[in-house]
Amino acid sequence: MWRNTSDPVRIGPVDARALAPMAVFFPHWSFTTLGIAVTGVLIFSVLAWFGLTLPVALRMLRVLIAGPVRRHIPAHKRRAYY
Repeated sequence: MWRNTSDPVRIGPVDARALAPMAVFFPHWSFTTLGIAVTGVLIFSVLAWFGLTLPVALRMLRVLIAGPVRRHIPAHKRRAYY
């Protein structure tokens, strides 16, 4: 009974967190907000398919942009990524 309690909630094949951009569409119905909501659902669905959450994806994007070297951290406190 408790086996799947840690699994993400799904509505059909889509992760329920991916449907959050639809909250933009429902209060204000127009084709522009529909496009924004569908694009957001697609982006979040792809992230969920790769097994990423939004904060993890943003951290990965930050590392791609800024690089793995963080100069403001002293050398003895830096993590060694092997």
